[in-house]
Amino acid sequence: MRNLGLIWRTVRQLTLRQIVYQVIFRLRGRARLHIPATTPQAYFLTTPEPDKPQSYQSGVVTFLNLSRQLTAELDWNYAGFGKLWTYNLNYFDYLNQPDMTVRTGLELICDFMAKTDSLRDGLEPYPTSLRIMNWVQFLSRHQIQNEPINQHLFAQIRLLSHRLDYHLGGNHLLENGFSLLMGALFFRQARWFHKASRLIRQELTNQILADGGHDERSPMYHQIFLDRLLDLRLALQTQSWHNDPDLLDCLTEKATQMLDWINGITFKNGDVPMVNDAAWGIAPTSFQLRKKAERTGIQQSYHPSLLTSSGYRMYRQKRYELFADVGPVGPDHQPGHAHADTFSFVLYVDNQPALVDNSISTYQPGSRRAWERSTAAHNTVTVNESNSSEVWASFRVGRRAGVTLLTDTGTVLTARHDGYRKQGVIHERSWVVEPNCVVITDRLLNAKTEAEAQQPGIARFYVHPDVSIQLVDDFILAGSLKIVVRSETNPTFCVISYAMAEGFNQLRSGHCLEVAFIARLETTLLLSG
Repeated sequence: MRNLGLIWRTVRQLTLRQIVYQVIFRLRGRARLHIPATTPQAYFLTTPEPDKPQSYQSGVVTFLNLSRQLTAELDWNYAGFGKLWTYNLNYFDYLNQPDMTVRTGLELICDFMAKTDSLRDGLEPYPTSLRIMNWVQFLSRHQIQNEPINQHLFAQIRLLSHRLDYHLGGNHLLENGFSLLMGALFFRQARWFHKASRLIRQELTNQILADGGHDERSPMYHQIFLDRLLDLRLALQTQSWHNDPDLLDCLTEKATQMLDWINGITFKNGDVPMVNDAAWGIAPTSFQLRKKAERTGIQQSYHPSLLTSSGYRMYRQKRYELFADVGPVGPDHQPGHAHADTFSFVLYVDNQPALVDNSISTYQPGSRRAWERSTAAHNTVTVNESNSSEVWASFRVGRRAGVTLLTDTGTVLTARHDGYRKQGVIHERSWVVEPNCVVITDRLLNAKTEAEAQQPGIARFYVHPDVSIQLVDDFILAGSLKIVVRSETNPTFCVISYAMAEGFNQLRSGHCLEVAFIARLETTLLLSG
């Protein structure tokens, strides 16, 4: 019965469209390509300079920090490193890395084409979408007209147009729309263009929040989508046959909003907070996105005060920057990339990470994935070691913490969440921002009376591996940060080891401060030196 309840709390948030297409998705057969005898003429698009990370070199492919030698019998279904690695192999991002030769690129494309009938994951809508965009950019950049390749590419686009990820929604559906639009421009297919145009407008309206953030609240995915928007905008700028200048205006408006948002959350050293599902080395950096936007003629501005509807706040002082999360874990219908991290925060001191989010190292089901999404893996408070939001499996969320914002000024941020309501507890956290310190107050309240509950909790503070930590009498030194904890109930604290993700499949040992308290805890983060 517990499992039934968990499933119900998860699926009740789905939209009607998702439910209908979930049924269709489970009933329809395996995807198959039907290669046409002829194709319309292909028209080369204006493409950005090749800027993909180097993942192919001398017959070796490296994705997610895992490498494999490609043999003569290249296996496009290789699953030894998990499904996400297989996806990456089928994306063909490596076609657009700076040193990819035409000969090698064509050899890889032709090998893929020859093994089409045996493909499994590679013909799913998401990898198909990314592959279409990469093929179009590669062929356009090198001015390659190859009828068999065009026939295969046309068949992939046609397959995608009939198998969009409506059952998932979210970023997958947006990528479907981007890909269909690029394919429509390449072959000048009006029907595909209009379908893609409607889909992109609708999904950008739904997925881009009022403050410019993507609604799944992952800075990494936000950067990826912004990069995609800039690429599409560049292609549209040099195409006139579609006669839809309003779409270009729409892409420009959304790209500008998204650029403002990423500027608002980027630390002065160029890092972004690795919150929710985000990993180092996957997305273009904020600096790279700014330069690409400048090259395409987008005017940039900087409005950190607009960080509202995404639930994030960034406070900047002379020596430190504080990023705090007081929003929902993600969109109700698609929280697959969400973590149970309500009221977590990230602190940079003197342009370097001090207190950090663990980010992610894997999407594979298992204990590591479960821990990285858990409340205990973040700079916030657990009650009875439970999660503030009911994360489960690899991409599921049942019950979600609801946040109530109480105070939101330039120096004070206070909010409550009800993620522990089943235990009769409300968690309230306040940040007071001063020039040389941050004071964090945690209160555990009775869910009915709102009085302080005599309930134990554990606050965690994850210290970056580069920062040394030591216990000194009644306080803790973490680099140039002096951490002082106070509570009427005599809190106890200890330092434990943890493994921080430095990218997919890369872990690094660090230290975490755990503070056990009852009802109320005041933590002062004081800059020294």
